[in-house]
Amino acid sequence: MRHKAQFGSIKNRENLMGVNIPTFVDEFTLHYAKVNLTIMQRYGTTGTTLQHSTIIAIRHNPKVKEPMLVRLADGITYSITNISANNDDYISYDLLTLEKYTKGR
Repeated sequence: MRHKAQFGSIKNRENLMGVNIPTFVDEFTLHYAKVNLTIMQRYGTTGTTLQHSTIIAIRHNPKVKEPMLVRLADGITYSITNISANNDDYISYDLLTLEKYTKGR
């Protein structure tokens, strides 16, 4: 796992003009690996809400919760839509399904 992702949430911050601006606030950073889907998995998601989603793998961490936001190495902020957690042993990995974050949601 060579990439780093920032996990956090959106908080309102006051700028110099006194206007509240929603900004991403980093809470912690974890390493991740991008998961590539097979062609059959891609075809299976066509036409569904998962069509434009991204899946990453992280080492199991109980601090990762579903309403959190994730900023990947590409600088794009994503929201966590599903966590496939596995905490069976000390080397466990979780799969996170991510969608691009839009301000209106």
